[in-house]
Amino acid sequence: MKKLLPVCIIGILLLSGVGIVARTNTMSKGLNIKTDSFALSEPVLTEKGVYMTIGIEEATSSLMDPGKPMLPVFTKVYTYPFNTTIIHVEVSFSKTNEIHLSKDIIPATEPTPFSGNVADEPIKDPKIYGNSALYPTEHYHYVVGAGLDHGEHIIFLVVQCYPVRYSPAQNILYFSEQIEIQITYEEPAMSPVFSDAYDLVIISPSKYSEALQPLIDHKNQMGLNTTLKTTEDIYANYTGFDNAEKIKYFIKDAIETWGVDYVLLVGGIKALPIRTTWFFEQHWGHYWNQTVLTDLYYADIYDSEKNFSSWDSNGNGLYGEIYEDCPGVDDICDFYPDVYLGRLPCVRTTEVKTVVSKIIHYETETAGQSWFHNIILVGGDTFLGRNGYEGEQKNLLTEEIMENFTAKRLWTSDGTFTARALNQAINQGAGFVDYAGHGFEIGLGTHPPDSNIWVTYHTNKLVGAFNGDKLPIIFFDACLTAKLDFNISDLVGYVSEGLRLVLNKFHVLASLPLPTFAWCMVKKSNGGAIATIGATRTAFGGTDMGCGYLSLRFYEAYATSETVSQMLTQAQNHYITFVPFDRFTLEEFILIGDPSLRIGGYD
Repeated sequence: MKKLLPVCIIGILLLSGVGIVARTNTMSKGLNIKTDSFALSEPVLTEKGVYMTIGIEEATSSLMDPGKPMLPVFTKVYTYPFNTTIIHVEVSFSKTNEIHLSKDIIPATEPTPFSGNVADEPIKDPKIYGNSALYPTEHYHYVVGAGLDHGEHIIFLVVQCYPVRYSPAQNILYFSEQIEIQITYEEPAMSPVFSDAYDLVIISPSKYSEALQPLIDHKNQMGLNTTLKTTEDIYANYTGFDNAEKIKYFIKDAIETWGVDYVLLVGGIKALPIRTTWFFEQHWGHYWNQTVLTDLYYADIYDSEKNFSSWDSNGNGLYGEIYEDCPGVDDICDFYPDVYLGRLPCVRTTEVKTVVSKIIHYETETAGQSWFHNIILVGGDTFLGRNGYEGEQKNLLTEEIMENFTAKRLWTSDGTFTARALNQAINQGAGFVDYAGHGFEIGLGTHPPDSNIWVTYHTNKLVGAFNGDKLPIIFFDACLTAKLDFNISDLVGYVSEGLRLVLNKFHVLASLPLPTFAWCMVKKSNGGAIATIGATRTAFGGTDMGCGYLSLRFYEAYATSETVSQMLTQAQNHYITFVPFDRFTLEEFILIGDPSLRIGGYD
């Protein structure tokens, strides 16, 4: 499969109904200026208690900084051939109009962690609301990145425009009804043409080589040229700051030398390292810093200049640093995946054999089976004290997207969600399972309406999932289900005081690794799941950002995807574009499964 090929220049406006005038002028050989003009509607103001909300019909998203005014954003996405150079971007706005307000524009609330409740009452940031300076300070912002669009290596240009700005102290809105975007870019003389030797490379310790051979043979028989590269070989022949960087350099080489589209990592994080990234954040009334485990590091090969993306641009040994309202300099990362990637975190050869067998059977026997067109929706009242049952509401949005699937709802509001009921639904067969609620390293759980009671499904309940080859793809819209550094010490919060004392006394025992829930679903023999998407850390909920939003984009991508990793990559691309302020969610959700897995099997 050749992927680094010339593609047409496309301007993608992700909402319809906008007045557009576009023109492209050729300045000299290879140098062009593209100009787009957009007509926007007047703002619509709505009272909401002591605040006002504002929207424009053409808005693609909103500014969501906690404590700061929620204002509409108009985003335009352009894609260009891979070797295109963006020279300059200029955005001009028509004359501004003023609206004097009687109430403040509502501030954004803090993201709500699925690990606990956070008050969702909006709290104004006094540094912003006590200031007459316009918010946001800039009229527009743009980013350039290298990534994948339906299998093609391209350059993304994302232009974010702020047609409405606000002076909080004066309580005046300023808005423009016309935007003009002018892009100066240089087209490549020719795009690189790489070899077409392999489509999928499996990276694994050599001890799994024999167990992986049936999968390699199967993939080759299916027309997906596949090879194995051992970690020992990579470490001996590639340089890098550490073993993870050596693996990433190999992946870059595999893309450019072999034309690889998919990378499957096989091994737990001790045998095949995962990248740890760093977040330092301060929101109104809330300060924290945390590390995140992410395999997105391996997928984001190129930066915006088409060079190797180290994720450590300042060279201090801390990867993917992000500072939000804190002193510090962010590492430069564009985050767009440049290869489709997933992981099987096997620690035993028997696990490799089990999952290899499941993949082969799924891809050869699922096509044409009626059970695949079922989807199981699991949810409840995730956040107590709020209006509505958040998990169930999110399930309904998924059901609407997956309209060609027969939905089986398992909800706490009507008593249909129990561990037994979930096993029964899984055993009947489903192509997908959509779970929205709380998650843990050892399972999942949510609440009946306005109740502190937990309705749970823990790892030990998997004994009742004997669905054989009727294997679903599962998205866990929840915390911690893919926490690959899960160990015995993490059980402290789930065990009795006596066992807690034992764990604290025997530190060596406490550090022993344990399989996390999302992986237990995949590695289970005679059932479970074929692939899962889960979080390595605490997840933040909502359908306008966070894991709920990412999950919905995942399901939207089903209509245009052949493989499970294509679905996830499309969702990630969308998230990068329209939720640029949240890299935490983007990084923590990983694919546990074969990235080249053909959804619904081969015909």
